Amino acid sequence: MQHSKLMLQCNSDFLTRARAGLARGRGAAAVRRVALRLRFATLERRSCPIACVDAEGGSAMDLHLRRYLKSTWLQMLAWMGAGLLFVLIRYVGLEDSLFLDVDSSRRDWGVLLPQSLAAGAVAGLAYGLLDVVLDRPRLRRLPYGRLILLQTTFHLLLLSLVLAGVFANEVRIYVGGWDTGRWLALLCSANSVMILIYTTLVSFWINFLKQVDRKFGPGNLRRLMLGTYHQPREEQRIFMFLDLKGSTGHAERLGHVCFSRLIQDCFQDLSVVMVDAAQVYQYVGDEVILCWDVAGGTHDGHCLRAFFRFRRQLQRREAYYRRTYGLMPEFKAGMNLGLATVAEVGEIKREISFLGDVLNTAARIEAMCNEFGEALLISRAVYDAVGTLPGFAIRRVGCVELRGRSDSVEIYAVNEAAA
Repeated sequence: MQHSKLMLQCNSDFLTRARAGLARGRGAAAVRRVALRLRFATLERRSCPIACVDAEGGSAMDLHLRRYLKSTWLQMLAWMGAGLLFVLIRYVGLEDSLFLDVDSSRRDWGVLLPQSLAAGAVAGLAYGLLDVVLDRPRLRRLPYGRLILLQTTFHLLLLSLVLAGVFANEVRIYVGGWDTGRWLALLCSANSVMILIYTTLVSFWINFLKQVDRKFGPGNLRRLMLGTYHQPREEQRIFMFLDLKGSTGHAERLGHVCFSRLIQDCFQDLSVVMVDAAQVYQYVGDEVILCWDVAGGTHDGHCLRAFFRFRRQLQRREAYYRRTYGLMPEFKAGMNLGLATVAEVGEIKREISFLGDVLNTAARIEAMCNEFGEALLISRAVYDAVGTLPGFAIRRVGCVELRGRSDSVEIYAVNEAAA
């Protein structure tokens, strides 16, 4: 019902704006742009996990879809490997045992191996799609352990339903009709129990690794395992220092526990920047450091869009923040591009660390936001890399001397252009 009202409201808005556009002589192209904005705005209000869009109407669905497809594809590969391993463990070498009387001639490897791979691919696809359905903000807020158990339980329930359906079909085919006793015997057989136990263990470890990857940040677990940054290397990177305005006053008024919940909520909403290819480098108190590789950050202005996408997400939840904390959180950010040294550091706790003047400069630029009364300041290097973009108003603030630097830095203020 709520969705129907939203669609009616959207259609009404579209007709009103379309007539206004035609009356002003904008033509069909303008009407199509209005329709596109309204359609995507409707999807954003419904908080669809796939169809997330930017203010200009350019769909970010491709980035979301690519992430889901990659996750599903990796799950398919993992489950195909698990299916193959199950067959190999269960059947290979049994005839060599002195204590088992096994007739190896009854095994047809030409059937067993393809069947195990096919079953693994189907299981991986089904579990991948199930994870897409379960990918909701409320579930992502759960503790890691509870989330792993929840996902594993759903996987087990799905497999149980599939086995029940397969065995029901077998009973009808081989018995010639329905036989509840035979169906229950198949469902509760030792073979079925072994399959369920094995798949539950595999599912648990796959979900565990997914949460570990989430803990380190997308792709960083793979980089740590492969030793990508075991030896320090230099890379061109874009860094954004994002800081909560008035954090000291908020902490004093709310108290540290309530203020920490505020930070948790804000950083949970920050997950929307994933569609702009942003990576979270570090959380430092009420500050977060985002980074991009140059190609990903400058493409379509992703590094700029991320800030305003996050701000719009906070504005959408303004009623929640005012009701819960009595305030509307606002963030300011400074951004810089340059050469950073990347290295794997630590022994007790290992992580990927970035070092270089590019980070210090980004932090100093962020500190200038209050002085200039701007929410987002960028360096000349970022401005040159992203160029002129539709939907943004970028103006030169001037050359300023930043604390800790001998030379001045040219700074630009970025705002969303008026519609």
